[in-house]
Amino acid sequence: MREKSSINQTFDFLVEHAQERKSFSVEQFSTGTGWTIAEAQEIIRNRLSDLVYEEGEQYFAKPEVLRVRLDDFQELLHQKKRLFTDYVLEVSSSILIYEFFMPLSREDRLREALDNLFYRDTIEQRIQEIGISQIRAGLKLPSDYSEDKIRQLVFDFMESTLGGYSIYLVNGRYRADVLASRAEVVTRPFAYGPYIVDETTAIVRFILPVETDAGKFEYGKILEPASMAMGTKKRAELLSWLFLNFFAEALIRVVQKEDEIWLLESGMRSAFYRWIRRDE
Repeated sequence: MREKSSINQTFDFLVEHAQERKSFSVEQFSTGTGWTIAEAQEIIRNRLSDLVYEEGEQYFAKPEVLRVRLDDFQELLHQKKRLFTDYVLEVSSSILIYEFFMPLSREDRLREALDNLFYRDTIEQRIQEIGISQIRAGLKLPSDYSEDKIRQLVFDFMESTLGGYSIYLVNGRYRADVLASRAEVVTRPFAYGPYIVDETTAIVRFILPVETDAGKFEYGKILEPASMAMGTKKRAELLSWLFLNFFAEALIRVVQKEDEIWLLESGMRSAFYRWIRRDE
């Protein structure tokens, strides 16, 4: 009970000192929170490094404490975990963005196609469907690249680049027939179906980093970050080919009976792809 009271007092003490931007000593911390001098020294040194900094023999509460909730603070002192996570910033100055636009009428098939990206055997099947020779030509790989090396290159791409996906939905409407006047639409036979259709579209977005702030691209090493302009452009071409052939085309094979499927490419490259159902 005494510990819980001291934790709450510690939180209030730090919030007050952060708001007033005033310093405190170990003795003042001990008096204001109910901890002994030894406990106060241990808590400041080992548990509050994210929230307290030292200048000379005085301590200051960091302004970040004003964003901390009491529950999180209590957990911090109980379990001795760090409150904030350290991150290393990596900047990708060149990226490829792919967005699939697809009617949601067959969401089950869409998710099935997407989930197939997570299995080695389904990727292997796609390699067999495309053929090693076509992959070699599409990626412009040297003739001395073995089949096993090409397979591993594809597996590495899938593992490092396509680790997950998310789907968001947009509502819209479209014209389902040739342009007509309102009078023509009113008098058209019922069998023609609606002229304007409301539809929910599923959009699947992928962001592929092409160039990061370190490293150099070497020919054939398409998974390593590029730093030179020509290397970046080359790597973008290789990533685009892999994505379009191992994901886009595989998706089209699974999701059938849609009038159109759209794919928007942006970032370093700009293109709009439309798969239009061919009438038989």
